[in-house]
Amino acid sequence: MTRRFSYWALALTLLVTAVPAVQAADQVADVFVDSTSISFRLFVPDNGTNLVITGPRCFEFNKRFGKGDTPGYAIDASTRDGLYRYRMQVRPPVDRNTQAILKRARQEGDSCIIWDLRDEGLLPAGPQVVDGYFRVNRGKIVLDANEGRAKATSEPADLDFLAGGPISQVTGNAASGGSGFQNINAADFVINDDLIVDGSACIGFDCVNGESFGFDTIRLKENNLRIKFDDTSVAASFPRNDWQLTANDSANGGASKFSIDDISGGRTPFTVEANARSHSLYVDDGGRIGNRTSTPSTEIHTIDGDTPTLRLQQDGSSGFAPQTWDVAGNETNFFVRDVTNGSTLPFRIRPGAPTSSIFIDVDGDVGMGTSSPGVPLHIVESTGSNTPLLKVTNNAPVSIQLENTAETDIWSIRRSGSGLAMDSTSGISNTLYFDDGRVRLGTGGAGAETFLLAANGDLTIAGTLTENSDRNSKHNIVPVTQDEILAKVMQLPIATWERIVDEPDVQHLGPMAQDFFALFGLGDDNRHIATIDTSGVALAAIQALGTKLAEKDALLQANQTQLDTLQQQNVDLLQRLEALEAKLAP
Repeated sequence: MTRRFSYWALALTLLVTAVPAVQAADQVADVFVDSTSISFRLFVPDNGTNLVITGPRCFEFNKRFGKGDTPGYAIDASTRDGLYRYRMQVRPPVDRNTQAILKRARQEGDSCIIWDLRDEGLLPAGPQVVDGYFRVNRGKIVLDANEGRAKATSEPADLDFLAGGPISQVTGNAASGGSGFQNINAADFVINDDLIVDGSACIGFDCVNGESFGFDTIRLKENNLRIKFDDTSVAASFPRNDWQLTANDSANGGASKFSIDDISGGRTPFTVEANARSHSLYVDDGGRIGNRTSTPSTEIHTIDGDTPTLRLQQDGSSGFAPQTWDVAGNETNFFVRDVTNGSTLPFRIRPGAPTSSIFIDVDGDVGMGTSSPGVPLHIVESTGSNTPLLKVTNNAPVSIQLENTAETDIWSIRRSGSGLAMDSTSGISNTLYFDDGRVRLGTGGAGAETFLLAANGDLTIAGTLTENSDRNSKHNIVPVTQDEILAKVMQLPIATWERIVDEPDVQHLGPMAQDFFALFGLGDDNRHIATIDTSGVALAAIQALGTKLAEKDALLQANQTQLDTLQQQNVDLLQRLEALEAKLAP
């Protein structure tokens, strides 16, 4: 503590002289502050910077600056009074070869390559960050004695005895009956044995005789409170890092906070700000961590009144592109937010979603509505509702591609105008279309299709219609009596007619389905006639007619034989008559 008094003369000079910040060898940037703005002058190469400032009532300023730009922020009339925290992150320049190495490492899942690149000097040794605090009071930034320029660290390094420091403290102590100046030249008090205090101890310039300790066992009392652990180990193999417990910043406008400082490393790995809510960090006897709760029920338990959120931020310090994700949830949904790209929400789950809404099995099969998918994508709707199981929407052409990697072509199912088409990239000429109530096969225009099922039910094909009539696909085979079929055919009314849906003057010839069904009882109903049934009826009738013609041919043949016999008999009789007449002639 005597160090403060040994600089008495220097302190008087510094009260009236601003001290410029001195650039440290590893300093990233100078921080410049005036009453309305904060800006940064970089000392390292950059490919741009990110500046984040947070403050009262959910204030957040988050901006990416381009290469060579000066990062900064200017307050305005809407800026509320209070403490603000800033973090300026440098995006390091990365050459193309290093980018290629990083890309390959990302594809291979190799995260250890970063250390090799850092050892080779291709990437910075760590994040190049400048962070700290400033306070706004009555619309203006509160400035320290070193007005207009601040160091990047929270401690002003041995200048904490400026205005408001020990000079005024010593004067105040002297005026109040304390030790005051009478201790300025006092020698240090060295104890060469153990020190046991049967009571409480107060250390600091503001301790007074008759201090009321209450339940305090050890009290530090002054306007700069620090406990430093100075490890004097000299052997390289011994740990010798210096640490410090710090209560509050020394600078005017700084933060009221408690920190653990890595003095040797020049870092502050742990900080708690004043007025942090109770149980901001709580570890119970089971090792469970509570964030804003003293009763964590899981390994990590976070509580908040509005959308508890976990932020995952890749800051660009390892050469990879900066990217920030949020994982959060509230009463309307659980979601993943892409903060970097417009805070879009690419993944959301609504409360009440059923079990196994999305399920990924051990073999990679994905189930939707099922925990036992049997194919790569298995969709199950168990409610019985008459809703589509798959819907594909786009404000441009929509298609689904089907690819067998062992083949060269890719089939697609796509929207074609107001219809649907199926075709192949291999140039197969036949494309299947579903449009305007029609089904078409072939790439030709109207009238050139190889297959056309019109909206009115007409079927036109460019080839031959072949129907199945395999004996192996039939049963209850019963022969018919052709004469009965012929008799019914003779009763079947046949007429010409026009269908209501046809164009005018398009005539057809044939029976009515009702008459056909009434006579033969064939087909599904009395409104349709199968062509195979009409063919069968026609064949049976033709067979009956054939039988009748054969019978007539047989009768005619018999009659012809009889006639031939009679004719021969007539010839014989004529010959005998002629012979008799010859004998009787005179």
